[in-house]
Amino acid sequence: MRRTLVIMLVGLLLLYLAPGGLCQGCAVNEAERPLVRDLQKKMIYSVNVSAPPNPSILLALRLAQEHNKRIEQDMLNKLSQDAVERAVASFSSGQVALHILAQQASCSDPRCVSANGSTINLVRLLEQKFKAELQNIAIHGNPLTNFYQLSLDVLALCQLNGRLSPASTSALLSPGHKKYYLGGQFSVDTAAVAILAHICLQTRGQPLPPKVYKKIRQNVQWLVDKILAEKRRDGEIGNIYSTGLAMQALSVSSSYQKPGAWNCLQTLHRVLDKIPQGTFKNPMAASQVLSSLENRTYLDVSRLNCSMDPDNLPLSTARPTSPTSRLPSIRVTYTVADGVNNTFNDSISVTVTQGSIFFKVMEVTQDKDPSKFSFTYTQSSWGPYITSVQGLQADNNHRTYWQLLSNGIPLSQGAGDYVVSNSERLEVKFTVY
Repeated sequence: MRRTLVIMLVGLLLLYLAPGGLCQGCAVNEAERPLVRDLQKKMIYSVNVSAPPNPSILLALRLAQEHNKRIEQDMLNKLSQDAVERAVASFSSGQVALHILAQQASCSDPRCVSANGSTINLVRLLEQKFKAELQNIAIHGNPLTNFYQLSLDVLALCQLNGRLSPASTSALLSPGHKKYYLGGQFSVDTAAVAILAHICLQTRGQPLPPKVYKKIRQNVQWLVDKILAEKRRDGEIGNIYSTGLAMQALSVSSSYQKPGAWNCLQTLHRVLDKIPQGTFKNPMAASQVLSSLENRTYLDVSRLNCSMDPDNLPLSTARPTSPTSRLPSIRVTYTVADGVNNTFNDSISVTVTQGSIFFKVMEVTQDKDPSKFSFTYTQSSWGPYITSVQGLQADNNHRTYWQLLSNGIPLSQGAGDYVVSNSERLEVKFTVY
């Protein structure tokens, strides 16, 4: 056992002593930096001031090399107020985890978040919500949320030295179809955050029992292999929206990869090419690639020194405006279907303005025939998330959700981002994941 422990410690030491420390990724050069700067500014300008503040955006801005301290402090103040007012009753476990990471990245203590004369301990709250997730798994076989959020929970608790059993956690995040697949498709996002969580457990300075250390390594190897299998010839991993988190995961797990298994620069340039095209106009999408462009990961939040940050990201006072010229109309077909119980399958053809998003089509059809096309949604960090159609409610305990499709193909964007085209066949389908 002593020999195994020595080997484990030597392995960790080699990880730390490797060039670049734990991170073996790549970063933009000075010639490419204007693209990153443009992405940061668009993130800030795109924030919906009427929506709840998004911790992922502040987290990404804090991990960047350039900063606007006034904007970041304003975001931190709003996040703190939102946490004090809503965290206990309204936040999911993953939301609490992201708030913790954003607070920590801002050099603010997540155990003592204050606003309006009240204080909340977000680490203790996450411990409670994580426990509730585990209890729901024990009773129903599924978490209250999903394994993406559970991985965020582990990552945040690990970074803050919260109550966490490495043995139980390694079993919780072990390979499994129910954990890492959605609608038959491997979830690169979930696997990426799970890798970050495992690496944190490996490196947080507390010796692990040999069996647990071995289990964590087995988990990470499986996850890395699965992510690499999703790598495309153009450098994207999964799709362009999962690529940012995949870059974070692969950059800290180079010891699990064969030489040449991943060309980081190819992936980085693929992401950079997409910035001028408006691919990351959703600030949440932008937040998940920004850190990778700077060769930083969510594991770096505890290493930031806020007092050393430059204040070198100036912003104009006027926000960019959208064109006001009248756009032509297009026609699309829209279908809502119960793909689980087969209780309904209704279609309609509607006219919308060119450039309309999927969500606009849903609103138009609901106005035309609410008996068939009524729906409800919640506002998530990615935008509107569909929770029911015709009163049929998505249920995590039954692993059901509403899937968005175009011409029969699942979409990688949400209802609030996907821009529809003329003659397109759109569908919202009740599905088991």
